[in-house]
Amino acid sequence: MSKRVVTNQDSNSVLIGNHNERIVCMKKLFQSVPEDKAARKAIPFDSHYKDKYRNDQEFNYNQEEGGKPFFRRLLEKIGRILHHFFGVTTINKYSDLSVLVFKVLCGLAVLAALYFLIRLWMNHKGKWFFQKKDEPITIDILDTEQLIKSADFEQLISETEKQGDTRQIIRLYYLWLLKDLKENKLIVWLPEKTNTDYLSELKEESLRKKFSYLSYLYNYIWYGEFSIGDEDYITAKKAFLNYLKGDRQHG
Repeated sequence: MSKRVVTNQDSNSVLIGNHNERIVCMKKLFQSVPEDKAARKAIPFDSHYKDKYRNDQEFNYNQEEGGKPFFRRLLEKIGRILHHFFGVTTINKYSDLSVLVFKVLCGLAVLAALYFLIRLWMNHKGKWFFQKKDEPITIDILDTEQLIKSADFEQLISETEKQGDTRQIIRLYYLWLLKDLKENKLIVWLPEKTNTDYLSELKEESLRKKFSYLSYLYNYIWYGEFSIGDEDYITAKKAFLNYLKGDRQHG
């Protein structure tokens, strides 16, 4: 490949002289450029090459004035994370990403609701769904808290009398007494409280005396762990009923 040396005179003559002289100099300069005769292989562009740049926010030069809103930037960040870790197809539009995040949040809310419903159902052992409306709730006679909250003491005592368990009957009378005082807001019932605690909460002196006597009967019979005769049982029963059936003096 031949080369022609370009002199300073040729370079300068392009800038000076008349129009024809400058044209001649330009031709000489072009002729001095070596011709590239190396073989070249033409590689065609991918027909969708523009989409890569159109859908990539990094090449979006038409940003809103003041920058993107925080929520939009957050959603786009989440989209990139989903794509990186889980191979989720790149989300091209802000609205598409918003819909995806909304669906994910709704799904999580449904799962949380199902979790709490299942826990609630397990705690109630399915009774809300399978128990008939008129089916009575089973009362555990040894469960003091359940008795205080929901027992029909008259019915329980009547059934227990048929069994002849006088000690258990006196216990039920005493729990009935506590329930009555609780419902009349004379005491605050708690499982760990003692008779002395309840006595200190009562303000009316006559009521304090009655409660003290009935507590004595309960302690003597229940914690004595021995059977009582009919006469003693009738005396104790009458004392409780006198209060529960009409001898209340709620101060």
